[in-house]
Amino acid sequence: MTSLIQDAASDYRHRAKEARAKATAATDEATRKSLLQDADTWERMARYEDQHNPQRHLWQRPGQE
Repeated sequence: MTSLIQDAASDYRHRAKEARAKATAATDEATRKSLLQDADTWERMARYEDQHNPQRHLWQRPGQE
């Protein structure tokens, strides 16, 4: 049985990783800085999810067993 509600923290960490990869490839300093700020925001959101919804990934929609 798999969860039907996505693990938000994992999703946010994935988005942070993508933003950091884009920042590494960016040639414009302003773009790089913006992408790194985005990555930091995604990481903060992941930490928040871990603290406030630690088992969210285990939730199931009613009737979807």
